[in-house]
Amino acid sequence: MSFKGGLVLCVTLAMIGLTGCGYFEERRILSESRKVLSNPDRDVEDLNSIRPGLRRIIDMKLQAVNQLVVVDRVLGRKYLVAGSYNLAREALEEAEYLQPYSAFIKKDLGECHYFLGASALDQEERDTNFQKSRAYYNKALEIDPELVEARYGLSLVLYFGYDDVRGAIEQMKMVVEQDPRNVDARFALGRYFYELGEYSKALGEYIEITNILPKSSPRRAKAEENIMQINRKM
Repeated sequence: MSFKGGLVLCVTLAMIGLTGCGYFEERRILSESRKVLSNPDRDVEDLNSIRPGLRRIIDMKLQAVNQLVVVDRVLGRKYLVAGSYNLAREALEEAEYLQPYSAFIKKDLGECHYFLGASALDQEERDTNFQKSRAYYNKALEIDPELVEARYGLSLVLYFGYDDVRGAIEQMKMVVEQDPRNVDARFALGRYFYELGEYSKALGEYIEITNILPKSSPRRAKAEENIMQINRKM
């Protein structure tokens, strides 16, 4: 064997050995802990001796879980932007499994199922995904009632998925109460009120938008266009 080949082999064996040692250390700690716990004559000193090693294992696992959750959420967002909604769902469901009480992950899954429902061609599939979307948004708000993004998403599901305009208005009004400068929420309210024929309320939302946005904003121009349309309607 050449010197170069021998060097590569040595480095490879060393890397394998180091990796194996890491798992060996964990197994050793767990084995020692089991021995202590199975010993009926264990004392306080024995129990305290195994705690540091177990803590190290837990800390490492928790760090891995937290990092994987971040990876899954970022990956889910990228898939949503790309229109790959099923791939987004898979990534976010893994994140939910790892952190089942996260309002943010529930909100992300609500958004994912909303897009799955909106893009479905089959009526049953559409209804199923809208039901899941509404359930996820509601669960997110149970965990964190102040999560504006979840309430905004719930309003859209009620409007587009269930034709519940009044319910959508109630949710979106709470969004505006929490965040008065939320232009997206005010545009949505303007549309909701307009559809119900409550033109003065719709007009008030669009006027408020013009007070929030600068004159150079294209969205302010859209709000001004809507104001003129409502004035003609009235």
